[in-house]
Amino acid sequence: MPEKVINEYLMHYETYGQGPALVMIHGGLGAGEGSAAMVERHASIVARQYRVIFYDRRGAGKSEFPAEGYSLETYAEDLHSLLLHLKVAQAHILGSSAGGPIAMQFALDHPEMTESLILINTMSYCQEAEQAVRQQELEQIQVCQASEGDTDAAGEALEKRWPGLSRREPARFEALLEASEEQADAIGKTLQSYLDIGDSLESRLAELTMPTLIVHGDADSRIPLACGRQLQNSIPSSEMYIIPGAEHGLLSNEPRVVWNMIFQFLERFAPVSSSATTTRG
Repeated sequence: MPEKVINEYLMHYETYGQGPALVMIHGGLGAGEGSAAMVERHASIVARQYRVIFYDRRGAGKSEFPAEGYSLETYAEDLHSLLLHLKVAQAHILGSSAGGPIAMQFALDHPEMTESLILINTMSYCQEAEQAVRQQELEQIQVCQASEGDTDAAGEALEKRWPGLSRREPARFEALLEASEEQADAIGKTLQSYLDIGDSLESRLAELTMPTLIVHGDADSRIPLACGRQLQNSIPSSEMYIIPGAEHGLLSNEPRVVWNMIFQFLERFAPVSSSATTTRG
């Protein structure tokens, strides 16, 4: 699949299908598998109606792990540069978990390119309690680095990022654990960049005017439901759907329910039959 230097780092990206563009921004706070699971689980479904675009964020998946550029503003510019490369003038922007802030920042920086905004189990990262959790995770990563690989600490940090993954998908958990130990520097820099967000997003969310869908599980132990409700209250054009009993990782755990919501939302606000098509790169 394509790799190209985009905004000064070697980016891995994949596109499928034709029609209106829909970008899917993966979660995870650095390293890990990037967009691989998204591609495997969702590409064939979404490509039936949309030109779906996946990419591995800076310091994640198969993309390069550069020494610099770990900030929310740069992450949004990474996406902007990719869309310019692909000659996409406008797209639906979906951000899942840690991909959500990037989606929101992109929409704030480039509203003319954002046809709609879809936010899946995410938050603005202004909440002090959630910042404290990420600070603890950063400190665990630093312990791993100082001890040259503390598997217990790395495993505990990974379990917090993907609750229940070690039980549901042990092979995937072990692969992520191995990658996390090897790529601790990128994870640390990514975590710090999310801590640096502060209230910079939250203070501007009222500027978002495009149709916005928020989907959250009421049993989310990673990003509590209250964070999703706060997004709904802060984004004037938003609507929210709550999935009863659902944990974090809705695109993995509740794909059918989530995609039914997304497709219904897109059909109401931007029917495929009347949406402008995008130009292929």
